[in-house]
Amino acid sequence: MTLVTLLLVGVAFLSLNLYTHHGESITVPDLRKLTIEQAEQRLKSLNLRYTVLDSAYQQELPPTGIIEQSPKPGAKVKENRRIYLTVNATNPPLVPIPNIIESSLRSATVQLELAGLRIGQQIRVPDLAKNVVLEIKRNNVSVKPGDRIPKGSAIDLVLGDGLGSTRIVVPNIVGLTFLQAKLILKGHYLNVGLITKEENILDMENALVVRQSPDPGPDGDRLISVGEPVDIFLRENPESQALRVLMDTNTTQTLPQLPTNPPQNNN
Repeated sequence: MTLVTLLLVGVAFLSLNLYTHHGESITVPDLRKLTIEQAEQRLKSLNLRYTVLDSAYQQELPPTGIIEQSPKPGAKVKENRRIYLTVNATNPPLVPIPNIIESSLRSATVQLELAGLRIGQQIRVPDLAKNVVLEIKRNNVSVKPGDRIPKGSAIDLVLGDGLGSTRIVVPNIVGLTFLQAKLILKGHYLNVGLITKEENILDMENALVVRQSPDPGPDGDRLISVGEPVDIFLRENPESQALRVLMDTNTTQTLPQLPTNPPQNNN
């Protein structure tokens, strides 16, 4: 009887011990950013199972990398519980290229980021439209808005350099004031180059252009590329010289002599 009793007590103790540990909870591990193979090994070691519930795409994760899980990391579950996973797609989804033709570089950058695309090379070509998208390429092949390409792809932008290759006749600015010359050059998409001037010019904007380089040529048909500079030689405008003489004359005039003593009152 004693032996039987001891056996019964031992069996009861083991059964109670197994029952107690069987009901223990398990902390759900953080599986995010692991591959599905790594997550499977981790869950198996904890007596947990998994099911891939959905897939999405994140460029920074490897294919089948874990994006999200349910229950969340740190949750308490029973063994053999199933963990539901959202994994990174093996192939990125296709997204349409936004219409960024004739957009500024800044606007194109924002639109591409919103579409899940990125800027590759920036290729500058002669065109007056500075930093405006003239063409879009991918792998050196022209593509057009609406074409569907893998999300995360790089798009090369062909941009205007703001100068252009257009050649125009050099305008004649000799005899104009400096202010007028600047306006003429701006209207012809030319820049003011080196300025050589006389000393002590009173009114710079009103100074006269006496020479320019390049000049229009003997027949007035010399060509220059848009965006190039024109050097200007200035001298004081005679009108400004007359004004200076007048000012100098006024400053040299003697003011009336004021009486040293106040007038005496005879009363």
